[in-house]
Amino acid sequence: MKVCYVKILTFFFIFGLIFAGCSPDQAENDDVSEPAEVEDPEQVEDEPDDGYFIVTDMAGREVEVPFNISRVSTLCGCAHRFLVHLEASEMITGVRESEKREPLRSPWNLAMVPEIFDVPVVSGEDAETIIIVEPELMVATQTADGFDFVEHEDLADKVGVPLLILRPYVSFSAHKNNVLESYRILGEAIGREARAEELVSGIEDIIEDLNVRTASIPEEEKPSVYVGGKAWAGSMGLTSTSSMYTAFDFINANNVAAEVGEENAFIDSEALLSWDPDYIFLESTGFDQAFEELQETKFETLSAVQNDNVYRIHPKIWTNTNHETVLVNAYYIGSVIYTEQFADIDFAEAADRVYTLFLGKSVLEDMIEVHGNYEQVTLE
Repeated sequence: MKVCYVKILTFFFIFGLIFAGCSPDQAENDDVSEPAEVEDPEQVEDEPDDGYFIVTDMAGREVEVPFNISRVSTLCGCAHRFLVHLEASEMITGVRESEKREPLRSPWNLAMVPEIFDVPVVSGEDAETIIIVEPELMVATQTADGFDFVEHEDLADKVGVPLLILRPYVSFSAHKNNVLESYRILGEAIGREARAEELVSGIEDIIEDLNVRTASIPEEEKPSVYVGGKAWAGSMGLTSTSSMYTAFDFINANNVAAEVGEENAFIDSEALLSWDPDYIFLESTGFDQAFEELQETKFETLSAVQNDNVYRIHPKIWTNTNHETVLVNAYYIGSVIYTEQFADIDFAEAADRVYTLFLGKSVLEDMIEVHGNYEQVTLE
């Protein structure tokens, strides 16, 4: 009996030890047996706020941009086309009334048909109308040297969203790197980095193709060329031209107006007569006025007139630079003045390829319907 009693005591003693070893206090101590890792205060301080990341824009500003943006307010038509080119047209929260007024004249808004007609009309200068469309980012573009963005920054402060500044300028050839960098920066901000790189690579390939075809042509073998009727803030006549006409630059053409040294040059008729270009190209937006002027008696001695070397092309500028049309123009002009170097080029196919790169589809037929054919024209 005594032995049995000792055995029972021994059992309860062992059971108590086991129970004590599995107590909540002991389990909790096991969980914290190793000291927790302390975060580096400097590392924590450098981390961005939740929901934002930093994009450095082309004004050198560090902009806090929200992740997964879906709504962008653009303060001019130049920025609209960049969004369309980046396959992000659905992000456009508003356009100016003139940009959806028919007939549409730019490749980017023609490519948005019919969706563009449902996009709200928004004034780029009115904070109240911008607030209504609830953008998450505002984009402004600089198209001229010395442009001041203070008003745009004030506007963004009133709306309460970050402002991204791009600097593509007007001349695609003189500021090619700015244009390509604009695609990259905007692509980063809206999550279209891969598309931006695809676009940049495609553009560089086209420009290289144009250059390779023409770079080795001796200067003395290049015919002289002139562009008239160049649009700038609307349609212009024969003496509206450019010293930096991008389609000419990309094919290394001999632009007689280069000596003026201005992107938007307005010359007198005596200068044109003095230059006496071999070829004259008239932009379609100013074609009627320029063509009428060219038929004046004083111009009948021009070599281009005498030899029927007058041609219609599409506008470089309509609500700012149409980068895709610049390249299409370059292929057309090249096929006219350098027939041997462009003998393998089917112009319509080349135009389709360029427009498809930028817009995902060709709008050549739509552009022709609005601006007329690329064609040789005969003066009466």
